[in-house]
Amino acid sequence: MRDEDRKPSKRVFPLLQNLDLDSVTFAQLQCTGDPITLEDMNVQELEDLLLCQFARLAVKSEWTGLLESGGGTFNAVLPQSVGTATRYQPAMATPFGVSGVSTNQTFTDFDDPRAYPFVAPESGDVSEIGILIDTATTSADALVGIYSTSSAGKPDALLGFADIEFGSTGEVYQTSITGTITLEAGVNYFFVVGADAAPSGGQLKGIENEGAFGVGYSVTSYQTCYKHEESTTALPDPFVATHTRQTARVLVSLKVS
Repeated sequence: MRDEDRKPSKRVFPLLQNLDLDSVTFAQLQCTGDPITLEDMNVQELEDLLLCQFARLAVKSEWTGLLESGGGTFNAVLPQSVGTATRYQPAMATPFGVSGVSTNQTFTDFDDPRAYPFVAPESGDVSEIGILIDTATTSADALVGIYSTSSAGKPDALLGFADIEFGSTGEVYQTSITGTITLEAGVNYFFVVGADAAPSGGQLKGIENEGAFGVGYSVTSYQTCYKHEESTTALPDPFVATHTRQTARVLVSLKVS
């Protein structure tokens, strides 16, 4: 088509005219193109829609919608909350959690924060974080944070965290969240467990180590988490993964609103 014959689409640009390339989402482009039939009379609309998508990708460096069918992202439909089941248990959720057999985990190990991967089953903000304390200690509080995932598949930026007192046993839930933790369904995140001081004693529940994430140092190693080597009294931001460890996946629960 000659430039002088080109006529801007009467559908695509009017529907997107109040958006810029940095903020427009794939879902908005998808809605704009639904429905556009694959007919010769709609060539201009299809070209304009594709132009907007490629321009958007050039700005956002994100290929959602073009590479998913080829296996570029994890796109399984994960189980979602229903009825009275209001809390998600990322330590036991697919694809990383494969065991429901609990074990005690020494709190002193979390003087160096440990990071465990999970895939968000639902989009929304985290409104509560819970842990199960088996043996109490007043030496430190548990810090449980949610992190984004880097392009290398490692924990990256701290999205938010909960400070949970370790002074009593049983299930402890914290609704006071520092920061806004916004999850997107089907996206990989990490939950990180650390402490606000050097723990002395204390145990929390985890699950047995069958749920390794496929990174290790030998044929038989079953690593379950990344470790941040430096002892700290706050969750690191960003998280720097220095080692892998066999530390049991801590039983953490999340509420998403």
